[in-house]
This record gives sequence, C-alpha cells and structure tokens, in this order.
Amino acid sequence: MSTQSEQTIFLTTDLTARGDRPLDRAVKLAKARNAKLVVFHVLEKGRHDSAAVDAAAAEIELDLDSYGITADVIIERGDVVSQIIEHAEASKAALIVAGVARIGRLGDLVMGTQLERIIHHSPLPILIAKNRATTDYERIVAASDFSGPSAYAIEQGSALFPQLQTHVINAFHVPFEGFLHSETATEEFRTEQHLQMAKFLEELKIAPETRKDLSYSVEYGDTCSVVHKALKDRHTDLAVIGTHGTSGFRANMMGSMARALITYLPCDILAVRQPPK
Repeated sequence: MSTQSEQTIFLTTDLTARGDRPLDRAVKLAKARNAKLVVFHVLEKGRHDSAAVDAAAAEIELDLDSYGITADVIIERGDVVSQIIEHAEASKAALIVAGVARIGRLGDLVMGTQLERIIHHSPLPILIAKNRATTDYERIVAASDFSGPSAYAIEQGSALFPQLQTHVINAFHVPFEGFLHSETATEEFRTEQHLQMAKFLEELKIAPETRKDLSYSVEYGDTCSVVHKALKDRHTDLAVIGTHGTSGFRANMMGSMARALITYLPCDILAVRQPPK
C-alpha cells in the first residue's frame, strides 16, 4: 500500500454553491499527489455554538463522501483571513485552494474582499479555482514584468507543478508611442524586451527538468489581452502571476494589474506574493 506524501493541500470553503470548484480541484490535487487534504471553514455570522460547528462539519463530510476521500475538517470562529492563514501555515500546506465570490453582471468573476485580503497577506501561494476540475493541469502561462516578485511567482509555480510546461509572457508598450509614430521604435523596444527576457529567464531559480521545457514570448499590447490570447493559443488551464511588481503591479492593496488578471482571465490562477525581505 502506498504511503501518504508529506504534502498538504489546504482548502478554504465558505460552503456556498461556487465552493464545488475549489473542492473539485483540491480533491484532484490531493489524490494525484497522495497528499493530505485539510478542509477549513470559518463561521462568520449567526450561531457560533457547537450545533453550528457540527452542522458545518457534517455538510463538508457529506461532500467529501461523494468524492471518496477523507480529510481533516476544521471549523473555526473569528476573522476569516487571519484564521485561514494561521491554520494553513500550521498545517505546513503547500498551497491554499480558494474560490471566487460570485459572477458579476457582465459575466466576470468577482473575487470578493476576503479573497483579496488572503492573497495580499498569505505567505503561501493561493490557487484560485474558477473552473470544474475535469482534468489535471497540463500547461502554465506565467505573466512577467521582469520584476523580482514575478520571478518568485514563476519559481513557486514551477516548484508546485514541476511536470508542467511553462510559457513566460511579457506584454509591452512603447513609451511616448503617441508622439513617435514609428514602427522602428516599436521594433527597437521589442528587441530590448527580448534581451531583458533572456536575462530574466537565465536568473530564474528553477529545476533543470523544468527549464528545458520553458518557453517565452514578448508581445505588444495591454497585459490582460496579451495573456488572455496566450492562454487561448496554448490551450492553457493555469496562469501564474505575482501579486506585486513594476509597471502597474504595485498599485493599491494587491496591485491593479494582478487584480485585473485574476478577475478576467478565464482559467484557474496561482497567485503568489513574494515575502517581504
């Protein structure tokens, strides 16, 4: 009989209807890696007595039975974000699996304030499961602005999914292009971006077996459109992004570009925050 690996998959669930997607993915990851699964829920509102805890645990156990898997089920009270991070770290989880809050009026996925806070504060990678986990992940597209945080995100993604082909993509604009009106300027800037990309990839701390399958591209355009096209062209089901960086990744609590990518990309997202130095 095979022994369980030391890896732990930590699933946080709010027990809403959209919770089936992160549950799907967490179970699939745990089974594929023979890893321990922890399912965590925080009682926010209403009753916090033992009956409420038992009801929440029973609901989770019922879901787990349908997957034919056992897990450690933890029900806590208090602040959702701090409880999730504290227990995920205590369980020595490889990553936290979470879902989006809801679908907006225009069909876009809405993260919700709590998920955004988790991404902003968690030292662990957050796997945001948007889709039903009908298959294992096959490919990764990683958005890069050549910053340290984006390098760290790619390194973490590579460590978590070493068997997957990774394509690193950079989107660029030409500074003051409205005044230049020159295709030559665009091509010169593209060449410079290629040189930066080569240096960036060379300095990545990734395993040799992952590096041999590493590919990249540099594309003109806005980041969301460029990354979205790369996902479609490469039939990719997982995107990796750093939550801070340069060229717009720093703005606001999590980073305006990171927020835009997480919100609008159609695939699952591995969001990684580089720990403060």
